[in-house]
Amino acid sequence: MSDRAAPPNSEMWTPGRIMATAVVAVLVATIGYFMLSSGRPRVAAVPDRTISAKPAGEAKNAPPDFTIPTIDGRTIKLSDYVGKVLVVDFWATWCGPCQQETPHLARIARDNGARGVEVVGLHIDDRGRSSQDNIRAFARKWGVTYTIGLATDEMFIAYLGREEDTIPQTLVFGRDGRLKAHLIGYGEGESQALDEAVNRALAGA
Repeated sequence: MSDRAAPPNSEMWTPGRIMATAVVAVLVATIGYFMLSSGRPRVAAVPDRTISAKPAGEAKNAPPDFTIPTIDGRTIKLSDYVGKVLVVDFWATWCGPCQQETPHLARIARDNGARGVEVVGLHIDDRGRSSQDNIRAFARKWGVTYTIGLATDEMFIAYLGREEDTIPQTLVFGRDGRLKAHLIGYGEGESQALDEAVNRALAGA
C-alpha cells in the first residue's frame, strides 16, 4: 500500500470558502472606508443663494422670506439678520447629532454675539413628536440662549432641498445675506468646519 500525500491545498478553495473570503474582504474594505472618512465633514455644495426681503422672483435664487414663529411667542424673518453673520440650524429634540451640536451652537452665540454673529435654531415639523414644551425643556437643558423658531416643511425644502433630509443641517450666511457654508450632520469634522465657516464669514470671505 503506497503512502501518497494528498496534493497541497487540494480542498482549500472550495466555492463556499471563496464566497466567504469575498464577503470578509468586502466587509474589511467597507469598515476601512468609514474609518478613513468618519472625520471628514459632509459639506454640501453652496448654491448661489441669498437671504432677501424682496418678493420671490425679484431676488435671484432667494427663498421666500418666511415669517417664522418662535417658542417665546415672537415672529422673525431671516432677512431681519442681514448685516450680521447668521448661523441657521435645522434640528429636532430627538436627534442625537443635534444634541451634540447644540452646546457648540450655544458657544458660538455666546462667544461671538458682540462680533455680530446670530444663531437661529429652526426645529423641523416632526408631526407633533416634539411639543413646544419639549423644545423649551431641551433649550434649558443645553443652555440655549439663541432664538429657536419652528420651521415648516416648505421652509425646510426651500433652504435644503428634497434630496437630503438628514438633520442637523447648518447654514452660515455672511453679512450680505449670501450663503457661505452648508454643513450636513454633526461630528468632529463638522465642528471644526462650522467654526472655520463662521470665522470666514466674519472676515468677509
